[in-house]
This record gives sequence, structure tokens and C-alpha cells, in this order.
Amino acid sequence: MSLLSALFLMAAATQPASGSPPAQGEHVAIQASDLDRSATFYREAFGLRQIRTPLANRRWFDLGHDFALHILDGRTAPKPSNINEHLAIHVDDLATVTRWLDAQRRPWTDLAGKARTMQTRFDGVRQIYTQDPDGYWLEVSDSRGVATKP
Repeated sequence: MSLLSALFLMAAATQPASGSPPAQGEHVAIQASDLDRSATFYREAFGLRQIRTPLANRRWFDLGHDFALHILDGRTAPKPSNINEHLAIHVDDLATVTRWLDAQRRPWTDLAGKARTMQTRFDGVRQIYTQDPDGYWLEVSDSRGVATKP
């Protein structure tokens, strides 16, 4: 098989069979042991805008680009702690978030787990890791830390 034929087959394999556009994310759902406590955390720590829902046992938040965070009630068991399973969010100013976390006595670290340490990613963006009230890991990146392009 020629290289051109192989590339054509790979390109065809990545296109949806129906000819429709590729799938896009809509929301991610997590389960909370205290719905209002979790909603307050996401609203106050990150300034997320709450979306109205007709369901009393849910809180929805806008994550931008037609993507949402759905918080469901009913968690009864602790969330297993695995930093590699995390929600990544982008904020305007990471220092504002870390000040809020400090004021609330909530821990935050770099990826290696070093307390109160902000790291810089390979692309120049600053970031931290923290956990929500139910133990879900969050990677929080800072738009002010974006490296300038040459």
C-alpha cells in the first residue's frame, strides 16, 4: 500500500460515517454529597455562572463554549482520589483563585503535590491543582500566564 493510500484511509476513518460534523462536548456530571456546598464552591472559587434547571436535585454551571458542569446530588461514598482524573478549567486570574482557596483554608498544589505551589506548564501557562468538597480533582490554569508568541 502506498503512503498516499494509507493517508487517505486514515483520513476517511476519522470522518463520521453519516457525514455529519464530529461530536462535541455538552456537559460533564459529578455527584455531590451536599449539593449546595458544592454549588457554592464552584460559584465562589471560580466565578462560574449558574444555569437555570427545572430539576431541584441538580445545579448546572456554564463552563463556556456550550459546555456545562452538572452537579448531581446523592453521593454517599468518598470519591477515590486520583489526580490524573480531573476537570481542567481556565480562569482569568489564578492569583484570585489561590487567595480564595487560602481564605477558605482549602489546599492547593502543583501536579507533584507540593503545597501552595503554582507551576508553569511547558507552554507558559501557570496552573494549580485542588479538590472540590467531594474530592474531585481540578486543574486550574491562568490566562494571564499564557506565554507571548514570538
